[in-house]
Amino acid sequence: MRVTGWIKPYSLPHPGIRFNNRTFTEPAPFALAIPPVSSGIYAVLAPDASCRPQPFRAIYFGESSNFHQRVTATHEHLDEWAREAGGAARTYVAFCPTPLLNAAQRRWIESDLIARYRPVCNVRNNRPPFFYQPLLGVAR
Repeated sequence: MRVTGWIKPYSLPHPGIRFNNRTFTEPAPFALAIPPVSSGIYAVLAPDASCRPQPFRAIYFGESSNFHQRVTATHEHLDEWAREAGGAARTYVAFCPTPLLNAAQRRWIESDLIARYRPVCNVRNNRPPFFYQPLLGVAR
């Protein structure tokens, strides 16, 4: 039997969670997460059944030159994340390694994600993203 026409090969979906066309690792409980050995962007997440395609909403975006040093139990915002997520056990994290980007490029991506998603823990105590500050008349 001969098959004609185009056959679309089946491919597995990419694992992880996406924010603004950036693929992050699969969300893991913060206490159990093993950060990649890299620099990059991280997303702190809270379970939210209304979010699709995965039931998580971003509550914080950050950037780091070394995930192992920055995304730890001693992070200055950890208590705030746990309160927003409904407890430490409900606080998740996902990583987007960017080993080829410099600090300014990572900060730009972080600011873009914050501007697009408005995560509550970034917005509550922080200024607008740095590339919007001139437009808003905010001095650094």
